[in-house]
Amino acid sequence: MAYALHTLAVLAVVLVVAWPARRAATLVRQPPVIGEIALGVVVVPLLTAAAGPGLVATLLPSGVTGHLHTVGLAGLALYLTGVGHSARPRRDEMAPRSYGRLLAGSLLPGLLAGVLLAVWVVWRDAPGERGTAPTAALVLLLAAAFAVTAVPVLARILTDRGIADTTEGRLSLLVAVSIDALTWLVLTAALAAAAEGGGRLVRAVAVIVGGAVTAVLLRRLLRRPTVGRVCARWPAAAATVLGAVAITAALATERAGLTAIFGAVLIGLAVPRDDQEDDEGARSRVVWGVERCGLLLVPVFFVTAGLQVSTDGPDGFSLATFALVLVLATAAKLGGGYAGARAAGLPTRTALRFGVLMNTRGLTEIAVLQAGLSAAILSPGLFLALLLMALVTTAATGPLLSFTEHRPRLLHRGSPVAVVPPRPASEELSHDEA
Repeated sequence: MAYALHTLAVLAVVLVVAWPARRAATLVRQPPVIGEIALGVVVVPLLTAAAGPGLVATLLPSGVTGHLHTVGLAGLALYLTGVGHSARPRRDEMAPRSYGRLLAGSLLPGLLAGVLLAVWVVWRDAPGERGTAPTAALVLLLAAAFAVTAVPVLARILTDRGIADTTEGRLSLLVAVSIDALTWLVLTAALAAAAEGGGRLVRAVAVIVGGAVTAVLLRRLLRRPTVGRVCARWPAAAATVLGAVAITAALATERAGLTAIFGAVLIGLAVPRDDQEDDEGARSRVVWGVERCGLLLVPVFFVTAGLQVSTDGPDGFSLATFALVLVLATAAKLGGGYAGARAAGLPTRTALRFGVLMNTRGLTEIAVLQAGLSAAILSPGLFLALLLMALVTTAATGPLLSFTEHRPRLLHRGSPVAVVPPRPASEELSHDEA
């Protein structure tokens, strides 16, 4: 009972402090999530380092941190359920060949960058820089970490800047969703390899296949008009049931040896969009309510990530490794995204903005890193280096987009910029390919 009251008190403090953190991020023209990330993974470790290690043991004993982890995980599950539902790509957005080029340019360089960093870490063999998991797990985890693009943060940036309906906005979200789906598979393989046995890998594959089949069957069930009418009549009850299912799926996949993200995203993908007029968006409103509840608790997830860094200490952190991480990450996503967009036939300015958007990281990146830290694939020092990279690249998205807007002559070789209504991506690509 004492631990429960203690947890509620800490939870209240976190939620109250999260609001000015989001406001501060907005004032410096950053997405609100930047403030939440800074609160959990930057401010908390700095405060605990300044006050001494005894502060964590006194204010946050192991029982309280365990409850906080559960609450943060629940918030993450609810939030990602909404992301999985709303970020599904549109049909016939572009030609398959051009989409393949965009995907290859945004994905393959990131995977290669992760492999290169793994080679660097193994070659240096610095004390405490790598975790205790096998090398195969390290390679797969770093490949996933460098390839991922944060769909939640990307979607929020697109909306805040009013570019969600532009060519680069539509295509960046389309490709990001596809990359993240592939990234979860790579992350799952890394977690399975960390177990040093085939049993976990077989179980992981079984959970993936079983989860996918369950999501397909659940999607067919939720397509029925009766479900839409129920959601329209009792939205609060429907949101409660959906949230409970999402949290249960997240906890089940985590206990099965995978990341909780997998179960939450599957539930979001299983909820169909409201295409029928008689539903009037009832399903989407229910999912939106679940996502909003998750947003309130997501800062707790960031705090638990920061607590692990401050409790364990950044052992193995290297400025040289951090510099290499930042260069590889930026070159892989920004450069690779730009090259893929140009290969797909997009104009220079659009391709550059597409590359900038693909370099966005945040919640998704931190979730991948958190899974790697929990599985002992990453050391606290390497986790911190990758975490700082995620913060820097995400914070740089806004200024880089502004740079592309304010430097039209540089991007268009002196030609004036004409503002035209956005056209479907497939139409633009057909002109370029012709």
